[in-house]
Amino acid sequence: MAKHHIVQGKYLAQWRKSGTENQLNIYVIEENQIIERGPGWKGFWREDYNVLEDEGEKSYLPEDVTAIIDSKGIEAIRKIHTVREEFLSGIDARSCIAFYVALQYTRTPRHREEMNKLIEATTRYFMRKDLPTPEKVSMSKEKILEHKPKNKMEEETLDKVSQMTQEEINSQIFEAIHSDTVRIGLTKTGHSKGLLKVDRHAKKIFEMQWLFLVAPNGTSFITSDSPCFTISTSKLNGLLSPHATIFFPLRPDICLYIKPNMQSKTEHYMKLDKKQVRDINGLILSNSHQCAVAKDKMHLEKLTKNFDYKNHRKSRDISISESGSYTMFTAE
Repeated sequence: MAKHHIVQGKYLAQWRKSGTENQLNIYVIEENQIIERGPGWKGFWREDYNVLEDEGEKSYLPEDVTAIIDSKGIEAIRKIHTVREEFLSGIDARSCIAFYVALQYTRTPRHREEMNKLIEATTRYFMRKDLPTPEKVSMSKEKILEHKPKNKMEEETLDKVSQMTQEEINSQIFEAIHSDTVRIGLTKTGHSKGLLKVDRHAKKIFEMQWLFLVAPNGTSFITSDSPCFTISTSKLNGLLSPHATIFFPLRPDICLYIKPNMQSKTEHYMKLDKKQVRDINGLILSNSHQCAVAKDKMHLEKLTKNFDYKNHRKSRDISISESGSYTMFTAE
């Protein structure tokens, strides 16, 4: 299996301890400890992530798309000048960063977990509503056995089904739907296809007003394995939610701050004090998936000293609310 990075190595390299030492200060939440590893550390990649179904293929479109966005995005980020506070030079630079923001929000394990939770919640909710009793199950034994198995597990399952009565099949399907033992989610291909939709998000992000938050000397922004996230004042919390705010530390000295309801295609700079940087770093840490990265180990030690790592949530849970015939599923 190839290594599929969830966070670009060149992006993480900006947080190296020094220009000559290829090491990062990484806080591993589950272990509650700080380790030193390079940008290629295994915690930043997954096997079987955006992976080829057919190993004989030479190219896979989602991987090709992410590679282009990564290359052009990091190049544009490096050109942001906090001292001169210049506007991004030309449409291309702004466009590249817009794509970079949309991609990094979409590609992380945190986002994938939330997508699977949403798929599972909606599927279970409506299937349970449609199938309140085993008698309501309408999937026939003959129809199931028409399926051509793709692997050994499917062969074994079909063999078991062939030996069951229709009543037993109905009962097992009903129990699977009404219990929590069977997991439901998108396939690898389903998740990978989502990466091809980032252009729609990027176009809308391009239209918004961007605020570059600048860290003062003596401190810096941290980042994480889920660096682009949103904070909302309502239950509607997503990349383009009107009540959400996008946070994305682009470099140790810059954090991108976007409110989707402000649309002017402009960039502004705001210099923060150390306390404001600490507050944002707290948000970055709490919205990380499994780890956080800081340029300065001392800052990371202070930030994580009283962090409640035992109750850290890798991803948001799905809540279900009903209003008449309308059902809302929200991640919170």
